[in-house]
Amino acid sequence: MIDFHTHILPNQVENIIKSFGNDEVFKEMFDKSKKTSDFSKLLENMSKHNISKSVILGYGWTNFEVLKMSNDYNLDCSKNNNQLIPFCSINPRFGKKSNDELERCISLGAKGIGEIHPSVQKLEMTDYEIWKDTMQIALNSNLPISIHCSEPVGHIYPGKGNVELSKMYEFIKLFPENKIILSHWGGGLFFYELMKEVKELSQNVYYDTAATSYLYNKDIFEVSIKIIGAEKILFGSDFPILNPSRVLSEIKNIGTDNIQKLTSSNAKFLLGLN
Repeated sequence: MIDFHTHILPNQVENIIKSFGNDEVFKEMFDKSKKTSDFSKLLENMSKHNISKSVILGYGWTNFEVLKMSNDYNLDCSKNNNQLIPFCSINPRFGKKSNDELERCISLGAKGIGEIHPSVQKLEMTDYEIWKDTMQIALNSNLPISIHCSEPVGHIYPGKGNVELSKMYEFIKLFPENKIILSHWGGGLFFYELMKEVKELSQNVYYDTAATSYLYNKDIFEVSIKIIGAEKILFGSDFPILNPSRVLSEIKNIGTDNIQKLTSSNAKFLLGLN
């Protein structure tokens, strides 16, 4: 199995702030909860749940030095362990510096971009100019980009943000050829693939299941498979926020073939893995 949505950080948040300075992500997500994990804890958890590989995402950093540190950590950990698949953090608001960092990470083995957090990073998803270079680099390198999405209704939680679904849809319209992964079920955007024009436009859009147990009841798996097909859904736990056992227990009744797609074959196809 491949877990498509995990996060790791070195040591403790306080040590990172002391070394590199503060960042809006720390204020948004870790002021009250210091729930982070280093690579060793992730590997231990993977072993417990028979997960063979995990995609390690970055965060929506606003401090460039923290962003670079996070990328270095993901790349170094994956270099020493082929169970970890590194994605890299970027922030288009840094302009050329962000693009250079993306190119650097690709040259060192990054397999994707993200997790972008539009609310925390104050990124306008409909601004073609700010996104065009990043998305062209991603397209040229055949890399998927993971973007945090939030539900327009429901309870508030650390890191939820306020990504408008209409703006995410406009973003997809701007870059329909790019492989785009919308985290947390795309904030419910997949429901709109019942509309023919949305479904046609979203052929390269995937949705991960990160934090499902925190957001929806288990019926979402059956409903989503009917709307978009199992081929567009990626098993993601959002470890260490949630344990993978939560999601895995909720997909056990969707059928062996669908489970295989969600937990393995879709990720392998998207990442070009044998």
